[in-house]
Amino acid sequence: MQNGKLNFTTDAYSAKQLEETKKYLFAVKVKKRIKYLLKIINYLLLIGVGLFFVYPFVWMASMSLRPLIEALSFDPGIIVKDPQWENYLYAWKQAKIAHYVGNSVKYSILVIGLQYFTIIPAAYGFATMEFKGKKFLWATKYLGMMLPAEATLIPIYFFYSKMGLVDTWGGLILPSLFSMFGIYMFMGAFRQIPKEIIESAKMDKAKNRTIMLKIMVPMIAPVMITHLLVTFISNWNEYYWVLVMTNSESMRTLPVALRGLLQVDEGVPEWNIVMAGTMIQLAPIMLIYIFASKQVKTAMVGSSNKNKNLKL
Repeated sequence: MQNGKLNFTTDAYSAKQLEETKKYLFAVKVKKRIKYLLKIINYLLLIGVGLFFVYPFVWMASMSLRPLIEALSFDPGIIVKDPQWENYLYAWKQAKIAHYVGNSVKYSILVIGLQYFTIIPAAYGFATMEFKGKKFLWATKYLGMMLPAEATLIPIYFFYSKMGLVDTWGGLILPSLFSMFGIYMFMGAFRQIPKEIIESAKMDKAKNRTIMLKIMVPMIAPVMITHLLVTFISNWNEYYWVLVMTNSESMRTLPVALRGLLQVDEGVPEWNIVMAGTMIQLAPIMLIYIFASKQVKTAMVGSSNKNKNLKL
């Protein structure tokens, strides 16, 4: 009897354990299927959002290759049976893009190059130093970033006209030299660097200039790359500021020049030529996105992970 009871108890326990194992495996299987289904839904949503943003560019590229009659119909289709590549050549000559591309490149490079002489020291000072009036100066600068550009355009234009800075390279570049976006971006990067590194350098009697240029700036190289790309794109697309602050064609950049393709004496603009000119303007930005998107992602995510490892 005892052996019988023991066998009965053992068999019951094994059956119960087997049942629980089956339930567990079934739950794991259901959970895996749900995760797989959610992953498919996520990919489908990403593809849908991607198509939503990509379609306008594809449609614009298609429009730039159409004959004028098809372009005026604004057909939403994207397939072009007979591509008109000469539209790009005509837009290049009509808008004098060769000249204005040079101005855009010059404007973007000057702003980026000279900006680092002001925003990096300012960001280093705000991030690591304590000085009288720091909070007031930061609040004033932050308030300036919150104000829309249109709110300050008239007083700035009045001041520039009195100083003789309208229609000059100095007048175009000067406001961008103290970019609050750049100061804020670099200040956040400097603050992520462990204070022990700065204190160790100061114990070795290193000056602030040496600490900033030889220690801290190399550590935030990914952030600098991101800032360079974002600033270049922003200045390359700048339209309103250049339009207001320039009078002569020798100073204007490509976005302002493309406006000339919309101005016609009679009839309607040649939208296929307008789109061809716009595609030429967007070409450098698209190339930057294709070849530098990985660097931007590394700068936005990888730099923070790097600093966390330093802290550990």
